[in-house]
Amino acid sequence: MAFPSFQDDAAILLAAIGSSQRSSTSVRSVLGTWDMINVDVPSRQMIESAAGALQRAGLVVIDDEWGLRPTAEGVRLRRTPRGVSMRGLPTAIGKLLPPLTPDPSVVMPQEIYDAALEDYLHPKPLLPRWLTGLFR
Repeated sequence: MAFPSFQDDAAILLAAIGSSQRSSTSVRSVLGTWDMINVDVPSRQMIESAAGALQRAGLVVIDDEWGLRPTAEGVRLRRTPRGVSMRGLPTAIGKLLPPLTPDPSVVMPQEIYDAALEDYLHPKPLLPRWLTGLFR
């Protein structure tokens, strides 16, 4: 179920970043959600171009660590579709998106993507809180 167009990548990314203006979504989180929606892990370039276009359109904000946060308009667009599954959300969002153009000035550092991909593909085991305290 791969989405072939650039516009679809932007819709998947907007669906993947959540609907809160208060907290950022990490690239690691985007990878997992994108994979769940599209059954494919996106490349750095796919995330970068979709994020740049969404930022240019005023729908997301990208912080220095590549945390992604929707703007008020991004939240409105993301919340508009009702009664759709998470996998159907990008299609519904895609119908609401304005025409988008990539922003070539938006570049994700390779090390941020590589670290997120490594953590996604090989997550560290979670330790119980009491056990974590023993190693401080």
